[in-house]
Amino acid sequence: MESLLWIKVIKTAMNAPKPPKIVVIGAGSAIFGLSSLATIMRSPRLRGAELALVDIYEPNLELMTQLAEKMNAEWGAQMRINAYTERTKALPGADFVIVTVQVGQRETVWRLDWEIPFRYGLRQPYAENSGPGAFAHTARNMPLMLDIAKDMERYCPKALYMNFTNPLIRLTWGVQRYSSVPVVGLCHQLEWGYAMVGALFAQHYGYASEVPPNFHVHTDAHNVPITMHMAKRAHEHLDIKAAGINHFSWIYDIREKGTGRDMYPLLRQYFMNYRESFEPLTREMFRIFGLMPTAGDSHMCEYLSVTHDPLTKPWEKYDLKLQNWDMNIERRASRLQQARDIVAGKRDVNELRDVKSEGVPEIIEALTYNDNRYFEQLNLVNRGKIPNLPDDAIVEVPGILSSAGIHGLNVPPLPAGITELCRRELALSSIVVDACVHGDRDLALQALILDPMMNDIDRARAILADFLETFAEFLPQFHGEWSLKTAGERVTA
Repeated sequence: MESLLWIKVIKTAMNAPKPPKIVVIGAGSAIFGLSSLATIMRSPRLRGAELALVDIYEPNLELMTQLAEKMNAEWGAQMRINAYTERTKALPGADFVIVTVQVGQRETVWRLDWEIPFRYGLRQPYAENSGPGAFAHTARNMPLMLDIAKDMERYCPKALYMNFTNPLIRLTWGVQRYSSVPVVGLCHQLEWGYAMVGALFAQHYGYASEVPPNFHVHTDAHNVPITMHMAKRAHEHLDIKAAGINHFSWIYDIREKGTGRDMYPLLRQYFMNYRESFEPLTREMFRIFGLMPTAGDSHMCEYLSVTHDPLTKPWEKYDLKLQNWDMNIERRASRLQQARDIVAGKRDVNELRDVKSEGVPEIIEALTYNDNRYFEQLNLVNRGKIPNLPDDAIVEVPGILSSAGIHGLNVPPLPAGITELCRRELALSSIVVDACVHGDRDLALQALILDPMMNDIDRARAILADFLETFAEFLPQFHGEWSLKTAGERVTA
């Protein structure tokens, strides 16, 4: 009997999935790299996995590798860790490729994405995911995103491309449209929706004293901890289902955990009677279109044509704040110093055990070990998931993860007005993708003219010319130095 039991144990071990190989491209990131490493390393179910860290900036790569090795030893992760400055050496045999890259120093180029259109009289509210600045942001990153995809086609064609780089819709769509590798775009923006809901229901669930007097969900670094706390509070009581497009999704269902009670009537009542200064643009859109947006004013404002008029100054009316680039630089430096101190033994590595997960280990676990896991926010090709948006577009929906793959859920049709707002952005994004893949200046000008923030042809021409000159070193496709045919042939990180 005992021998039969051992045979069963041995067979089970033989049939168990092999721990995955995970490649992180952009592993030297002080923000995402540090948190994603910690969540992967702390996962008991990923024990024994192979972890390949890739970054072209060797000092940060070396630091993050030392940090990973320290977590590996302290937390018993039993992982095989290797570091590479050339991704082609890391990719063979990969099961998952996490892409968190930026071309150009993030805060420097993002600031220019905002400042260049401003030189010509156009004041964008945010300049990351839509608006003229998002065109430049897409153009800089697209060649690298596709180089990575083409290398994956060669070295690990079945590996999942997990994109965390903004503009998420456009870059994920580029990989989907112009490569054969499976791709998903990942973002934690729904947490901002939970945070708003958490504040609105604080009195209802008895934690109103935890909400700061002037609470908001602007994305500045110093505001993130309280935003995440409010989100955590909402998760304790409520389940949100949202759909739309990245940074522009809408709550279509909200229910109380345990009872299943529909909480939308209370959500509407609480928001419309909450203090006027709380995410006022989100309230306005909720009131007009009937569903609550999830991204918060800072990101949602990018997709609207009513947020940049120089006469009415909606950024003042709705208190639309720009990204605090200097604060981001300080935050990055602080996180790098934290990593250095942990590696040097001046701080405890267990500080990183509680960092917020971006969903990386959960997705890898579910796909590797067939968890049938529900995931709240996935950016995937539509194919009917939102029935009244284009089939080939990248949309954001909840989904189910298992060894059978990633399957977005079919959701109800969005209301007509919301559908049209999303459709316009997707139509524009499709043109931007093609322009930025092929380096097509005519399409690029069309894209800027079609942008909801643009109201003058000469302004569009001037902005495009400035972008192409200012960012010339990052735009090989517009200067005949890159093509889709040769993507992936170069050995770069």
